[in-house]
Amino acid sequence: MTLTWTDWQAIAVPLVLAIGAVAVLLIDSFWKSASAELRHTVVTLLTSAVLLFGLVFVWAQRGGFKPAFCRPAVEGPAECSFVFEPLTAGLWAVLLVGGLGVVGLSTYRLLASDVPIGEYHFLLLSALTGATVLAGARDLATLVIALEVVSLPSFAMVGLRRDRRGSEGAMKAFLVSVLSTAVMLFGVSYLYGVTGSLYLTTIANRLTGLDPDLGRVAFAAGLFVIVGFAFKIAAVPFHAWLPDTYVGAPIEVTTFLAVVSKSAGVAGLLVLVTAGIAPDGSHLRTVIAILAALTMTVGNLAALRQVEAVRLLAWSSIGQVGFLLAPLAVGDAQAVVGYLAAYVVVTLGAFGAVAVVQRHRPGGLLTDYRGMVRSEPGLAAALIFFLVVLAGLPPGLAGLFTKFAAFQAVIDAHLGWLAIVMALNVMIGLAVYLRWIAELFRLPADDPFSVDIETPAVAMISLFAALTAVVSVLPSILFALAT
Repeated sequence: MTLTWTDWQAIAVPLVLAIGAVAVLLIDSFWKSASAELRHTVVTLLTSAVLLFGLVFVWAQRGGFKPAFCRPAVEGPAECSFVFEPLTAGLWAVLLVGGLGVVGLSTYRLLASDVPIGEYHFLLLSALTGATVLAGARDLATLVIALEVVSLPSFAMVGLRRDRRGSEGAMKAFLVSVLSTAVMLFGVSYLYGVTGSLYLTTIANRLTGLDPDLGRVAFAAGLFVIVGFAFKIAAVPFHAWLPDTYVGAPIEVTTFLAVVSKSAGVAGLLVLVTAGIAPDGSHLRTVIAILAALTMTVGNLAALRQVEAVRLLAWSSIGQVGFLLAPLAVGDAQAVVGYLAAYVVVTLGAFGAVAVVQRHRPGGLLTDYRGMVRSEPGLAAALIFFLVVLAGLPPGLAGLFTKFAAFQAVIDAHLGWLAIVMALNVMIGLAVYLRWIAELFRLPADDPFSVDIETPAVAMISLFAALTAVVSVLPSILFALAT
């Protein structure tokens, strides 16, 4: 196979992220004469600079179309392995903002833990490299490789603390990653055998002309690929690994898994569905709709029973994946990216507040938040705001508008049954988040709530709250990301 042309600007961001990953590892490994605090500062600034470059590039090139690794096709337009287009730009913006938020939270707490600084930032940038490639991939081979570049650093990050819970969570993530990759590759091999191509556009064109027998094989193959992605994003019934992994990881890594890793999986599935294996009218979209209904229902019902903050957010994130899968099932990329952007910003804020509390109260129970409204009204107000947005209640209009867009996409596609399931889950979600909010107003049974909030934490949580307020007032920003 001869590749005939590449616009190198299309892969500028993944390239810079990869170079940055190597750079931070080398700095931490060979600059031993500097203090740990100085190395941490330099590595953090370098990581932030790389991510800011990516955001500036996305802003400057938004609306453009830049293909990479292309070749002339036997039929139809040229076949490309990678494309930078408005959808790619929107997904990159979400991923890079999520990465910056995780780095910001790490500046608050990382030195107080036993997480290796250089390795942490190296793995974070490596995973983001895979995430950005995943969002721009347009062939199955690139999709699978990019997904593994996201997954391998992610479960390595879970085990960085080297304690029993972290090792257990990392092992579960590793085993799930191996299983999901095997299932996905099985489906990819059959898709290639049926269609004779790995390029998504060619696959989409050839699927429509298959005879019924091959069509059934293609459906089964596509189902295996979707199941592989479902493992990665913890869609029900492939979700059991997620709660223990979230609890076992350091809070910064848990935030990364909830924000960047999950967003990357959703981005890859969105590309796969809209550009390739599940064109409009495909039965695979019905499968995704069923996955959406199961995921949001099981996630929200399980979240109702949790007594730990991180476990509640873990199950809540499963429920949120269900709401993301609903517009994805009907191919509405604008609604998916808008919902994903709001979810990323709000989740960063919620985990930031949890990080502050758990530094002083490691138990992580919901009852540890009692009395917060009286003793720490600023932190309590921010956490309440984030939870209200996740629930989709005013004044958290960002959550309200993105949920409305998801409803609208589903109703326009005449999936009334899914809209009913979504409505029921909105009410269950209200109970989940209001239960947590109620704990903030209760008086503590013994010692009063008190935490020492450091300046970096105040700055990051305030920034997330401000961003959430902006997209609540101007929700059009969210939906413009994919256009």
